[in-house]
Amino acid sequence: MSSKIRKNLEKRADLYRHIRGFFHTRGYLEVETPIVVACPGAEVHLDYFATHWKDYHHRTHPAWLRSSPELHLKKLLSVEDVDRVFELAKCFRNGGEHSPWHHPEFMLLEWYQKGLAFRGMIEETIALLTYTAEKMESPWAQSKKAFTWLTLEEAFWELAGLELVDQDPELGAKAKAQGVYSIQPGDDFETAFFKVLLERIEPKFAAMERVVLYEYPPSQAALAQVEGKTAKRFELYVSGVELCNGFFELTDATENRNRFREINRQREMLGKENLGDDPEFFAALEAGLPPCSGNALGVDRWLTLLLGETSLDGVLPFHRREGYLSFLS
Repeated sequence: MSSKIRKNLEKRADLYRHIRGFFHTRGYLEVETPIVVACPGAEVHLDYFATHWKDYHHRTHPAWLRSSPELHLKKLLSVEDVDRVFELAKCFRNGGEHSPWHHPEFMLLEWYQKGLAFRGMIEETIALLTYTAEKMESPWAQSKKAFTWLTLEEAFWELAGLELVDQDPELGAKAKAQGVYSIQPGDDFETAFFKVLLERIEPKFAAMERVVLYEYPPSQAALAQVEGKTAKRFELYVSGVELCNGFFELTDATENRNRFREINRQREMLGKENLGDDPEFFAALEAGLPPCSGNALGVDRWLTLLLGETSLDGVLPFHRREGYLSFLS
């Protein structure tokens, strides 16, 4: 084993320890939730690893490897005397999730707190990054540069020259006129939205170094609360790399059911599997989940940035190659 691999393994262990220290001092409870689940997540465009389990009657039940511990952590948060939880969770995404900043198996840090406001979760996330960077003695911690806060509306106007109107059927045509080359005839709002984000906006975040992107259009709410004309959702970018995805959580059981149905309807239109849902999750919401915020942060990405590497391959001891895992040499 090379000295670099040994060093990076030690640094990974250090980062886990400092993450735990940050949350323990803030009164969070560390938990573990299932990896094999009945419902792997709630995303239209993601692909998941499907499996099954057999009960003692030899009946087969569909199951999945989770893409996030979100649903189970919210179940725990519905318990009366559980106010704040976090998990360092192994998660999985299928469908070609292998690139410098993607891997089919990855470590996710996810945490939730009752009563924490939307802005409070953003500020806590920045505090976590600062704390762990300082503890790791990363050069990132030496810069005192503040995060630039941009709403999606501001980002589209200031960085792409486009007015963002949710579900605007003309967004594709307007973006094409502004030189967004990936736009194709017939692209709907959501497709055009993400093409503008990927082609014109996110590349400019590298020079900005530290960005909070927040207040998404309601159509992109996922499981975030919608207030007025915006969804209370945010992402943080460091050196152009998306690190996390956080919400002021939607806690209404009926609206959650409606969103799951819509997600599965869109998945079927795209030829993807219907993921079903998790009845226990809805039962937990009906039992009463108070206002809360949550966030999911890519630990492998953060470690890569802290160590000054240029891809996840620099911090993972095993690589996905040609259908098998190979040892990093």
